[in-house]
Amino acid sequence: MFDFFAVSTEGGSKDPAFRLEKRFINYLISFPFARKSKDKADGVESEVQEQKRRLLQVEQINYDERERLARARQRYQDRVSDELHENIYRRILAQLDDRDYIREKLIPLPEKLPDLLDILSTKAASMRRIEDIVQGMDWFHNGVLKTVNQPPFIDQRKQSKKVKLENLRTAMSFMGTENLRLLAPAYIMQNWLPPSTQPFTLFRRKVWEHSLGTAIIAQAIAERQQLKDPVLAFTLGMFHELGKVALTKLYLRVFDEIQREMAIASINDSSPERHSALISITPDERFLRNLMLEQDKRVSYIVSEGWGLQRVPISQHLQNFHQAHDVDDFDSDYAKVLSQANAFCEFRMLREVELASVEEGSHLLRRYDVDAGLVAELNTLNLKRPKFNVPK
Repeated sequence: MFDFFAVSTEGGSKDPAFRLEKRFINYLISFPFARKSKDKADGVESEVQEQKRRLLQVEQINYDERERLARARQRYQDRVSDELHENIYRRILAQLDDRDYIREKLIPLPEKLPDLLDILSTKAASMRRIEDIVQGMDWFHNGVLKTVNQPPFIDQRKQSKKVKLENLRTAMSFMGTENLRLLAPAYIMQNWLPPSTQPFTLFRRKVWEHSLGTAIIAQAIAERQQLKDPVLAFTLGMFHELGKVALTKLYLRVFDEIQREMAIASINDSSPERHSALISITPDERFLRNLMLEQDKRVSYIVSEGWGLQRVPISQHLQNFHQAHDVDDFDSDYAKVLSQANAFCEFRMLREVELASVEEGSHLLRRYDVDAGLVAELNTLNLKRPKFNVPK
């Protein structure tokens, strides 16, 4: 199915590093989908096949007949689904050619976000100026107040004065510009995540977990390598998966549009069987996976290219990260750091759910020059919380 795609994670490469990277995309979409795809690649017998093997001969005859009818229905369903998704694919490609649509409808940029990121990168940033810029940015306001009233910040306030901070200026002053520069990309990334990604129920949580983990790892590697701006590495980590977020939003939106259009057409054509098949189709994991493989790097760059940042060169580093095919292709130290952080975070997340072996991980990490010494340091990191500079 979906042979209109140029790329797929089905079959293919013998490179274990490449296979692991593709498996991670499966995992972001759905854990059962990733497990099923891994089992298929490993040649593990499916539960249905095992059940069939155990059936008695009489039961087998009945089972075979039911299965034959089910296969016939499924073949028809697959043909209709393929037609539906080819129409979806064409409309998605057309909309991806409209860069304004991507930036305004999928990943809408708050009007003064570039000003905020730029001013936070300067040492002379005043709280009054920052407060003026963030007026109307509820996501920033709510994020700051929530963070400042949780550990580790609340732990540093005297026991007798552990009152809840509710004034934005006071909260920002307590946190300081260094922490605000770390947190602003995290707040906006959370704001960009779709509120619902049914039926891909884990996508929102997993892409957030991966973005935050990659950001924390990238900052740590940048500090280890003594790069000039480790916080820039953190920011790149937070934003590097925007393409996947945009494509998930777009697919779910276009799926609903095309399915509705084709279902109405089937009613007008008096095609009840076709109508029943159409309305029973749900968004497909394989389609979204292949769409990400084919388009997500391009979309990430399109999004960041339009930001017009003056002091924070996000787009040029993301462009190098997305265009590099090998570790020798990196012109930017920050892009290489991002690639190392991304690879380590992918492996760590897959390893936690037994979707990757140590051997597979070693292939992936070697591909991006992540040596044993660096792995030992990164294994000590808490990937759930950024490295704050907590005031005394």
